[in-house]
Amino acid sequence: MTPQLKTNRDLYLAIDELSRQQKNCSRSLEVYLLAVLNRSGAFADHDPLTLAEFYELIASGFTHDAAPFNEAWRSQYDELPDEDSGYAGWHATVIRQIVDLREMDECGTLRDETRYYGVSAPRKSYWCNFDLLVYLECAMAGSFGGWAPGDDTGRQHVPGQVAVLGEDGSIQSANPEDLPNPTFEIPTVSWEEFKDFVICGRLYE
Repeated sequence: MTPQLKTNRDLYLAIDELSRQQKNCSRSLEVYLLAVLNRSGAFADHDPLTLAEFYELIASGFTHDAAPFNEAWRSQYDELPDEDSGYAGWHATVIRQIVDLREMDECGTLRDETRYYGVSAPRKSYWCNFDLLVYLECAMAGSFGGWAPGDDTGRQHVPGQVAVLGEDGSIQSANPEDLPNPTFEIPTVSWEEFKDFVICGRLYE
């Protein structure tokens, strides 16, 4: 059953609860993304997605049939329309991530214990997150926020000062504990926002 979702905080907690329910899921991140990709076709003409549809797509990756890996994606990689702001751009971004994961597995990067410090895929995309549940938490925290200190998700403030963008556009330093964690309503999710979500899954720490 889809939880009642209204705010970014609701969504963060719902994804955290979903991750707890699926903590024994044996799917790799590649297979998870192939399943979401397979399920996404049913929503391709929905723009924007309702928050319930967005959550359903995230959850579908744990149980839906995965699409087969298409070898043609390798040759199409550089031509995929990832700049598109609609479904096509999201679709292209996910395919590129799937190809990256497949090729990192083939060349041994996914077995490198130092990969969590950040590595480049064979096609030079930079990756920090490779585990499915970590990917989802970072995707949510990086794109929509919703995390609050004290949440039992493994996320915590980094020690010391961090760089932030000031109102005048300058780079300033701040104590991360002083930075706001706003809660706001999310009426809908565009495919462009969903694309940001999966990009944060790859990169956000």
